[in-house]
Amino acid sequence: MNMLIYGAGVIGTTYGWQLSEAGHRITLLVRPEKKQSAETNGIKIHCLDYRSGKKQEKKVTFRPHIIETLTEDHPFEYILVTTNCLFIKEILPLLKKGAGKTPVVFMQNIWNDFEEIAQYLRPEQYFFGFPFMCGGGKNDEEIHCTISGFKTSHTPLGEVNGQITPRVEKLANAFQEAGLKPVIHPRIQEWLITHYVVAAGLSAGITTTGSGKSFVKNKPMMKKVFHAIREGFAICSRKGYKPGREKSNRLYTLPLWIGIPIAGKIYQHESLCQMFDGHTQHAPIEIKSMLQDLIRSGQELNLPIPYLTELYKVAFKE
Repeated sequence: MNMLIYGAGVIGTTYGWQLSEAGHRITLLVRPEKKQSAETNGIKIHCLDYRSGKKQEKKVTFRPHIIETLTEDHPFEYILVTTNCLFIKEILPLLKKGAGKTPVVFMQNIWNDFEEIAQYLRPEQYFFGFPFMCGGGKNDEEIHCTISGFKTSHTPLGEVNGQITPRVEKLANAFQEAGLKPVIHPRIQEWLITHYVVAAGLSAGITTTGSGKSFVKNKPMMKKVFHAIREGFAICSRKGYKPGREKSNRLYTLPLWIGIPIAGKIYQHESLCQMFDGHTQHAPIEIKSMLQDLIRSGQELNLPIPYLTELYKVAFKE
Protein backbone atom coordinates (compact mmCIF):
# COMPACT_ATOMS: atom_id res chain seq x y z
CA MET A 1 0.00 0.00 0.00
CA ASN A 2 0.91 3.64 -0.36
CA MET A 3 0.96 5.32 3.06
CA LEU A 4 1.89 8.73 4.43
CA ILE A 5 3.50 9.09 7.85
CA TYR A 6 2.66 12.54 9.22
CA GLY A 7 5.48 13.12 11.68
CA ALA A 8 9.11 12.14 11.12
CA GLY A 9 10.08 11.61 14.75
CA VAL A 10 11.07 8.37 16.43
CA ILE A 11 7.63 6.75 16.22
CA GLY A 12 6.75 7.79 12.68
CA THR A 13 10.18 6.92 11.32
CA THR A 14 10.31 3.53 13.04
CA TYR A 15 6.81 2.48 12.01
CA GLY A 16 7.41 3.80 8.49
CA TRP A 17 10.70 1.91 8.22
CA GLN A 18 9.12 -1.35 9.38
CA LEU A 19 6.17 -0.96 7.00
CA SER A 20 8.63 -0.23 4.19
CA GLU A 21 10.59 -3.37 5.04
CA ALA A 22 7.32 -5.29 4.65
CA GLY A 23 6.92 -3.97 1.10
CA HIS A 24 4.71 -0.91 1.52
CA ARG A 25 5.48 2.43 -0.13
CA ILE A 26 6.09 4.98 2.62
CA THR A 27 6.17 8.76 2.37
CA LEU A 28 7.21 10.95 5.30
CA LEU A 29 5.83 14.46 5.69
CA VAL A 30 8.54 16.62 7.26
CA ARG A 31 8.95 20.28 8.09
CA PRO A 32 10.30 22.33 5.13
CA GLU A 33 13.67 22.92 6.79
CA LYS A 34 14.19 19.13 7.14
CA LYS A 35 13.22 18.12 3.60
CA GLN A 36 16.52 18.62 1.76
CA SER A 37 18.60 16.82 4.38
CA ALA A 38 16.17 13.87 4.55
CA GLU A 39 16.12 13.54 0.75
CA THR A 40 19.88 13.87 0.34
CA ASN A 41 21.14 11.86 3.29
CA GLY A 42 18.20 9.63 4.18
CA ILE A 43 17.30 9.07 7.82
CA LYS A 44 19.85 7.17 9.86
CA ILE A 45 18.31 4.70 12.32
CA HIS A 46 20.05 2.91 15.17
CA CYS A 47 17.59 0.26 16.36
CA LEU A 48 17.57 -2.29 19.16
CA ASP A 49 14.99 -4.90 18.14
CA TYR A 50 13.85 -7.41 20.79
CA ARG A 51 11.08 -9.15 18.84
CA SER A 52 13.06 -12.34 18.25
CA GLY A 53 13.46 -12.87 22.00
CA LYS A 54 16.96 -11.45 22.11
CA LYS A 55 18.46 -8.05 21.34
CA GLN A 56 19.33 -7.44 17.70
CA GLU A 57 21.18 -4.24 16.89
CA LYS A 58 20.47 -2.73 13.49
CA LYS A 59 21.93 0.36 11.80
CA VAL A 60 20.25 1.42 8.58
CA THR A 61 19.64 4.45 6.41
CA PHE A 62 15.94 4.76 5.67
CA ARG A 63 15.14 6.48 2.36
CA PRO A 64 11.38 7.03 2.09
CA HIS A 65 9.76 9.47 -0.29
CA ILE A 66 9.77 12.91 1.38
CA ILE A 67 7.19 15.70 1.11
CA GLU A 68 6.66 18.92 3.03
CA THR A 69 3.00 19.67 2.22
CA LEU A 70 -0.18 17.62 1.91
CA THR A 71 -2.58 18.35 -0.94
CA GLU A 72 -5.97 16.78 -1.61
CA ASP A 73 -4.83 15.14 -4.86
CA HIS A 74 -2.34 12.89 -3.01
CA PRO A 75 -2.15 9.15 -3.82
CA PHE A 76 -2.13 7.78 -0.25
CA GLU A 77 -4.37 4.99 1.02
CA TYR A 78 -3.77 5.89 4.69
CA ILE A 79 -2.39 8.88 6.57
CA LEU A 80 -0.80 7.88 9.88
CA VAL A 81 -0.45 10.81 12.28
CA THR A 82 2.41 10.10 14.68
CA THR A 83 3.29 13.58 15.88
CA ASN A 84 3.77 14.62 19.49
CA CYS A 85 0.32 15.15 21.02
CA LEU A 86 1.11 18.85 21.49
CA PHE A 87 0.80 19.37 17.73
CA ILE A 88 -2.68 17.94 17.12
CA LYS A 89 -4.36 21.35 17.09
CA GLU A 90 -1.71 22.65 14.70
CA ILE A 91 -2.16 19.90 12.11
CA LEU A 92 -5.95 19.47 12.17
CA PRO A 93 -6.62 22.41 9.78
CA LEU A 94 -4.00 20.97 7.41
CA LEU A 95 -5.65 17.55 7.51
CA LYS A 96 -9.07 19.06 6.92
CA LYS A 97 -7.73 20.82 3.85
CA GLY A 98 -5.52 18.08 2.44
CA ALA A 99 -6.63 14.62 3.62
CA GLY A 100 -9.60 14.33 1.26
CA LYS A 101 -11.29 10.93 1.59
CA THR A 102 -8.16 9.12 2.77
CA PRO A 103 -8.53 7.57 6.26
CA VAL A 104 -6.52 9.43 8.87
CA VAL A 105 -5.21 7.27 11.72
CA PHE A 106 -4.29 9.23 14.85
CA MET A 107 -1.49 7.40 16.66
CA GLN A 108 -0.42 9.47 19.66
CA ASN A 109 -1.34 10.28 23.24
CA ILE A 110 -4.84 11.76 23.37
CA TRP A 111 -6.81 13.19 26.29
CA ASN A 112 -9.24 15.99 25.41
CA ASP A 113 -8.60 16.06 21.67
CA PHE A 114 -11.46 13.79 20.56
CA GLU A 115 -13.86 16.73 20.47
CA GLU A 116 -11.30 18.90 18.66
CA ILE A 117 -10.74 16.25 16.00
CA ALA A 118 -14.50 15.90 15.48
CA GLN A 119 -14.74 19.63 14.75
CA TYR A 120 -12.38 19.29 11.79
CA LEU A 121 -12.98 15.81 10.40
CA ARG A 122 -16.08 13.72 9.78
CA PRO A 123 -16.34 10.34 11.57
CA GLU A 124 -15.79 8.45 8.34
CA GLN A 125 -12.49 10.27 7.83
CA TYR A 126 -10.54 8.92 10.80
CA PHE A 127 -9.94 6.24 13.40
CA PHE A 128 -7.35 5.64 16.11
CA GLY A 129 -4.36 3.57 17.06
CA PHE A 130 -1.34 3.71 19.30
CA PRO A 131 2.34 2.92 18.56
CA PHE A 132 2.84 0.74 21.62
CA MET A 133 5.57 -1.34 19.95
CA CYS A 134 8.41 1.14 19.89
CA GLY A 135 9.99 4.15 21.51
CA GLY A 136 13.26 6.00 21.83
CA GLY A 137 14.88 9.33 21.10
CA LYS A 138 16.95 11.11 18.48
CA ASN A 139 19.69 13.64 17.94
CA ASP A 140 20.70 15.72 14.94
CA GLU A 141 22.35 12.74 13.28
CA GLU A 142 20.11 9.72 13.82
CA ILE A 143 17.03 8.11 15.30
CA HIS A 144 17.62 5.86 18.32
CA CYS A 145 14.73 3.44 18.61
CA THR A 146 13.76 0.31 20.51
CA ILE A 147 11.22 -2.19 19.20
CA SER A 148 9.71 -4.03 22.12
CA GLY A 149 9.92 -7.76 22.58
CA PHE A 150 7.70 -7.73 25.65
CA LYS A 151 4.86 -10.18 25.21
CA THR A 152 2.04 -7.69 25.85
CA SER A 153 3.42 -4.97 23.55
CA HIS A 154 1.20 -4.46 20.52
CA THR A 155 -0.37 -1.86 18.22
CA PRO A 156 -4.02 -1.28 19.15
CA LEU A 157 -6.29 -0.05 16.36
CA GLY A 158 -9.99 0.70 16.39
CA GLU A 159 -13.00 2.72 15.35
CA VAL A 160 -14.60 4.96 17.97
CA ASN A 161 -17.87 3.03 17.61
CA GLY A 162 -16.11 -0.30 18.09
CA GLN A 163 -17.00 -1.71 14.68
CA ILE A 164 -14.47 -3.90 12.87
CA THR A 165 -14.38 -2.15 9.52
CA PRO A 166 -12.53 -3.12 6.30
CA ARG A 167 -10.25 -0.09 6.62
CA VAL A 168 -9.12 -1.12 10.10
CA GLU A 169 -8.66 -4.73 9.05
CA LYS A 170 -6.64 -3.72 6.01
CA LEU A 171 -4.26 -1.58 8.07
CA ALA A 172 -4.03 -4.30 10.72
CA ASN A 173 -2.93 -6.72 8.00
CA ALA A 174 -0.18 -4.31 6.95
CA PHE A 175 1.01 -3.97 10.54
CA GLN A 176 0.96 -7.75 10.91
CA GLU A 177 3.18 -8.09 7.85
CA ALA A 178 5.58 -5.60 9.43
CA GLY A 179 5.74 -7.48 12.74
CA LEU A 180 4.00 -4.67 14.64
CA LYS A 181 1.47 -6.94 16.40
CA PRO A 182 -1.85 -5.21 15.66
CA VAL A 183 -4.88 -5.79 17.88
CA ILE A 184 -8.27 -4.44 16.79
CA HIS A 185 -9.72 -2.96 19.95
CA PRO A 186 -13.47 -2.65 20.58
CA ARG A 187 -13.04 0.35 22.93
CA ILE A 188 -10.12 2.25 21.47
CA GLN A 189 -11.15 5.58 22.97
CA GLU A 190 -11.23 4.08 26.47
CA TRP A 191 -7.87 2.41 25.84
CA LEU A 192 -6.30 5.73 24.81
CA ILE A 193 -7.76 7.73 27.69
CA THR A 194 -6.67 5.27 30.36
CA HIS A 195 -3.27 4.73 28.75
CA TYR A 196 -2.77 8.51 28.89
CA VAL A 197 -3.13 8.30 32.67
CA VAL A 198 -0.70 5.39 33.02
CA ALA A 199 1.85 6.95 30.67
CA ALA A 200 1.74 10.30 32.46
CA GLY A 201 2.15 8.72 35.89
CA LEU A 202 4.97 6.37 34.91
CA SER A 203 6.78 9.07 32.93
CA ALA A 204 6.67 11.44 35.92
CA GLY A 205 8.08 8.75 38.19
CA ILE A 206 10.86 7.88 35.75
CA THR A 207 11.65 11.55 35.17
CA THR A 208 12.02 12.02 38.92
CA THR A 209 14.25 8.98 39.50
CA GLY A 210 16.31 9.50 36.34
CA SER A 211 15.79 6.19 34.51
CA GLY A 212 13.54 3.18 34.16
CA LYS A 213 15.98 0.97 36.05
CA SER A 214 16.21 3.46 38.92
CA PHE A 215 12.43 3.76 39.03
CA VAL A 216 11.80 0.04 39.54
CA LYS A 217 14.28 0.04 42.44
CA ASN A 218 12.59 3.00 44.14
CA LYS A 219 9.60 1.48 45.93
CA PRO A 220 8.42 4.76 47.56
CA MET A 221 8.30 6.43 44.14
CA MET A 222 6.49 3.46 42.62
CA LYS A 223 3.94 3.72 45.43
CA LYS A 224 3.36 7.42 44.66
CA VAL A 225 2.95 6.62 40.97
CA PHE A 226 0.38 3.90 41.74
CA HIS A 227 -1.62 6.38 43.81
CA ALA A 228 -1.34 9.04 41.08
CA ILE A 229 -2.56 6.58 38.44
CA ARG A 230 -5.51 5.67 40.67
CA GLU A 231 -6.37 9.38 40.91
CA GLY A 232 -6.21 9.54 37.12
CA PHE A 233 -8.50 6.52 36.84
CA ALA A 234 -10.99 8.29 39.10
CA ILE A 235 -10.95 11.18 36.64
CA CYS A 236 -11.54 8.74 33.77
CA SER A 237 -14.49 7.20 35.63
CA ARG A 238 -16.04 10.61 36.22
CA LYS A 239 -15.63 11.32 32.48
CA GLY A 240 -17.61 8.16 31.69
CA TYR A 241 -14.83 5.66 31.01
CA LYS A 242 -14.22 2.41 32.90
CA PRO A 243 -10.52 1.76 33.50
CA GLY A 244 -11.22 -1.68 34.96
CA ARG A 245 -12.41 -3.00 31.60
CA GLU A 246 -8.84 -2.81 30.30
CA LYS A 247 -6.97 -5.85 31.58
CA SER A 248 -3.62 -4.07 31.80
CA ASN A 249 -5.12 -1.38 34.05
CA ARG A 250 -6.02 -3.86 36.76
CA LEU A 251 -2.39 -4.01 37.87
CA TYR A 252 -2.74 -0.51 39.34
CA THR A 253 -5.82 -1.39 41.37
CA LEU A 254 -4.23 -4.36 43.14
CA PRO A 255 -3.14 -3.99 46.77
CA LEU A 256 0.21 -2.20 46.72
CA TRP A 257 2.09 -5.08 48.31
CA ILE A 258 1.06 -7.22 45.32
CA GLY A 259 0.95 -4.66 42.51
CA ILE A 260 4.30 -2.96 43.05
CA PRO A 261 6.43 -6.16 42.90
CA ILE A 262 4.57 -7.28 39.77
CA ALA A 263 5.06 -3.87 38.17
CA GLY A 264 8.74 -3.89 39.10
CA LYS A 265 9.21 -7.26 37.42
CA ILE A 266 7.42 -6.05 34.28
CA TYR A 267 9.12 -2.68 33.99
CA GLN A 268 12.64 -3.98 34.51
CA HIS A 269 12.43 -5.61 31.06
CA GLU A 270 15.35 -4.13 29.11
CA SER A 271 13.35 -3.05 26.06
CA LEU A 272 10.70 -1.31 28.19
CA CYS A 273 13.34 0.55 30.21
CA GLN A 274 14.93 1.79 26.99
CA MET A 275 11.58 2.95 25.64
CA PHE A 276 10.75 4.70 28.93
CA ASP A 277 14.14 6.41 29.04
CA GLY A 278 13.86 7.57 25.44
CA HIS A 279 10.46 9.13 26.06
CA THR A 280 11.35 10.87 29.32
CA GLN A 281 14.65 12.21 27.99
CA HIS A 282 13.36 13.46 24.64
CA ALA A 283 9.74 14.48 25.32
CA PRO A 284 9.74 16.30 28.67
CA ILE A 285 7.42 19.05 27.41
CA GLU A 286 4.84 16.50 26.30
CA ILE A 287 5.02 14.67 29.65
CA LYS A 288 4.64 17.94 31.53
CA SER A 289 1.61 18.84 29.41
CA MET A 290 0.04 15.41 30.02
CA LEU A 291 0.31 15.83 33.79
CA GLN A 292 -1.12 19.32 33.52
CA ASP A 293 -4.08 17.91 31.59
CA LEU A 294 -4.82 15.40 34.34
CA ILE A 295 -4.44 17.93 37.13
CA ARG A 296 -6.65 20.43 35.32
CA SER A 297 -9.33 17.79 34.74
CA GLY A 298 -9.20 16.69 38.38
CA GLN A 299 -9.62 20.26 39.55
CA GLU A 300 -12.52 20.88 37.17
CA LEU A 301 -14.25 17.74 38.48
CA ASN A 302 -13.51 18.62 42.14
CA LEU A 303 -11.66 15.36 42.67
CA PRO A 304 -8.77 14.98 45.14
CA ILE A 305 -5.46 14.72 43.25
CA PRO A 306 -2.66 15.14 45.85
CA TYR A 307 -0.40 12.49 44.31
CA LEU A 308 -0.71 13.82 40.76
CA THR A 309 0.02 17.30 42.05
CA GLU A 310 3.03 16.14 44.06
CA LEU A 311 4.43 14.13 41.15
CA TYR A 312 4.16 17.15 38.91
CA LYS A 313 5.98 19.39 41.40
CA VAL A 314 8.75 16.87 42.03
CA ALA A 315 9.28 15.87 38.40
CA PHE A 316 9.33 19.44 37.08
CA LYS A 317 10.49 21.27 40.21
CA GLU A 318 7.50 23.61 40.31
